[in-house]
Amino acid sequence: MKFNIKYPMLVEQAYNQLIAGGLKPRKDKLYKMLLDEGMIDELGNPTQAAIDSGLVEIAENDPIKQFKAENPVMANIPDQHFKVDNGRILMDCFAVKQAATTVLNDPEATAEQRDSAQHLLDQVNNLDHNEWH
Repeated sequence: MKFNIKYPMLVEQAYNQLIAGGLKPRKDKLYKMLLDEGMIDELGNPTQAAIDSGLVEIAENDPIKQFKAENPVMANIPDQHFKVDNGRILMDCFAVKQAATTVLNDPEATAEQRDSAQHLLDQVNNLDHNEWH
């Protein structure tokens, strides 16, 4: 039986960065490692040590950083691939492809998530790559 465990946002972000880098970590072990190393507390919040060392960045009033914090699959994509337009966050084709590929490579993604990511990837491949979406 597979449980649907909700992990803290920082665990999800770290997990997605590792997946994007070609690794296949287990979230439960990643959570324990981050906790044991003092990077997060029991609730998944960053520790002062993680903030002071620069391993965790506080989003504050930056809408792109806030968007990436709320969408861990976007965490490893450089900010230059995002822009704010009338309060909405737009992504270029590179960012959309990266996010879709990360989901496709995630062994914990559901069939529905993989189907959506593949559909998105197929659509992006037919777009003008100089446009924002």
